[in-house]
Amino acid sequence: MNAVFQNARLLLSDQIVPGTLEVRDGRIVAIDSTPAAPNGAVDLDGDYLMPGLVDLHTDNLEDHYQPRPQVYWDPIAAAVNHDGEVAVSGVTTVFDSLCLGLTDKGEMRAKHVRPLVDGITGAKAAGMLRVDHRIHLRCEVIGPTVLDQLATFDDDPMIGLISVMDHAPGQRQTADVQVWFKLRCEIDGMTRDQANADLERLTNASRELGPRHRRAVAAWARDRGLSLASHDDQTVDHVVESADIGCTIAEFPTTVEAARACRERGIAVMMGGPNLVRGKSSYGNITARELAEAGLLDIVSSDYVPASMLHAAFTLAEAVDGWDLPRAVATVTSIPAAAAHLDDRGRLAVGLRADLIRVRVVDGRPVVRGVWVAGERVA
Repeated sequence: MNAVFQNARLLLSDQIVPGTLEVRDGRIVAIDSTPAAPNGAVDLDGDYLMPGLVDLHTDNLEDHYQPRPQVYWDPIAAAVNHDGEVAVSGVTTVFDSLCLGLTDKGEMRAKHVRPLVDGITGAKAAGMLRVDHRIHLRCEVIGPTVLDQLATFDDDPMIGLISVMDHAPGQRQTADVQVWFKLRCEIDGMTRDQANADLERLTNASRELGPRHRRAVAAWARDRGLSLASHDDQTVDHVVESADIGCTIAEFPTTVEAARACRERGIAVMMGGPNLVRGKSSYGNITARELAEAGLLDIVSSDYVPASMLHAAFTLAEAVDGWDLPRAVATVTSIPAAAAHLDDRGRLAVGLRADLIRVRVVDGRPVVRGVWVAGERVA
């Protein structure tokens, strides 16, 4: 598709300027700050034109695959439905996050990774998807089968990001073990005795399997040239360990001390959009706004609400001192793109992919009014 967008507020890396943008053969070929445009140009009526969002972590695919407990949808249909929700949220590149290894929710989540990957792959091959999908494999290092499961993806070109997690209670995400007990008993329906047995099992696995599996997963990612993320770093020692195995992204650090240690070691700090928009963590940990106020926030992902990314960027610009819109939008575009080694997208710049979104603020909320992926309109 070839097109010229006129009467737009162009959201560049360091400023917002009125003007026109031209697309040819899927690439941005010209950016002009004058209002002149040829006949037939797309009139954006003063809306923002900004880069498409790059989401490094979303669990949304799982929700479409399992819409209710014990109900599993066709994986290709789930992929298409998920893709549609992602597209209308302004996300043009998405890393679908899937869990390998034992988690506190049991092995069921890991059991369905292969059908989900096959669903995304099949839908992509059939031309059924609107946006660019990659797979983010979340590796639970306390899982006894995590390395065997990871090995089944040795030659899979869909894998774009790896992360290492340890969800044993009493540290990281659930440092307050009473919060963990509350979730297991009140949400998951465990008895106290069952929860105590699960705590012991997970704690033992963290001690006996965690360190070896963490290093092995890191080596797997390194051998394939994939970015590696840590998950829920809580202490400086956690960050030192993450840096030592080659992590370049820290997903959801739970304390300001951990986030500061990441910054000192060149590890990009990622937080979830829902945390930022809501102003609080589901587990009572540090909030994204607190890290933003401290200058320690680099990337925002959707986590579990695709629409939260765009909302989070505008919230940053409006609610946090020192953040303007170009800086805030970089957390959902150029910085995550660079962290995933995708140098062809994430900015409005000549030569880059024409992954674009049209946005208007209505009653204080950013609303996506158009989405283009490599120059083709998809929403």
